[in-house]
Amino acid sequence: MRGAEAIAERPDGSRVWFAPYPTPLRDEAGAVIGAVNMLVDITHRKQAEERQALLSSEVNHRANNILAVVQAALRLTQAPTVEAFRRVMEGRIGALAHAHNLLAQSRWTGADLKRLIGEELRPYLGGDQPRARVNGAATPLRPATAQCVAMIFHELATNAAKHGALSSPDGRVCIEWRAVTPDQLELAWTESGGPYTEAPTRAGVGTKVIRAAVSQLAREVKFAWNATGLACEIRLPLPSGAQTRPEFFVADC
Repeated sequence: MRGAEAIAERPDGSRVWFAPYPTPLRDEAGAVIGAVNMLVDITHRKQAEERQALLSSEVNHRANNILAVVQAALRLTQAPTVEAFRRVMEGRIGALAHAHNLLAQSRWTGADLKRLIGEELRPYLGGDQPRARVNGAATPLRPATAQCVAMIFHELATNAAKHGALSSPDGRVCIEWRAVTPDQLELAWTESGGPYTEAPTRAGVGTKVIRAAVSQLAREVKFAWNATGLACEIRLPLPSGAQTRPEFFVADC
């Protein structure tokens, strides 16, 4: 039989996938007098196929998840005009697209927190006097966490640009994080130099989006509207075995 695949058990009990290539040996009259059989080890190919199947399943799962996030954003988004609604949704979907690109680069194994934040705050990080500072080590996030973090920082950056520190020439934003337990990260967003802020009488859409994103991760978020600007603390899950450096907080932030 050719074109088949089977599993062979070795004398030590281990098993391998193989493809057989038997060839009959015939005498001068054409009668079969024997055969030569070659068994080709295809274990690596089968493992690659299994990984591909797992990856396809993961991508499908993440696609369904990101569509659920978009649906939630649609339900929460309010705007006075269709054009304003379009701009808000473009920004939120764009944040998810940044996270999606980072996840695709890692073959959906995760995304780096520092790069994710950098994508959202890119306009404020460059120049001689950057408006934003990011203090923290490269930290891997699970795909679902990365998507939620992208939405959270998009909302924080948008709010800061409209009403907070980034709306003022002297305003600054600092983002820093540290691992508080082996599986939990504490992240702080602190604004300074912006207009005076006070706690709103009712939760805005941005706040609702942030709380909804954090709730998907079964974690918590705290807001403080200080005179110097908004401060936000968020707890995020860390993947098991994630490595971060201990020197997170920098004084000049």
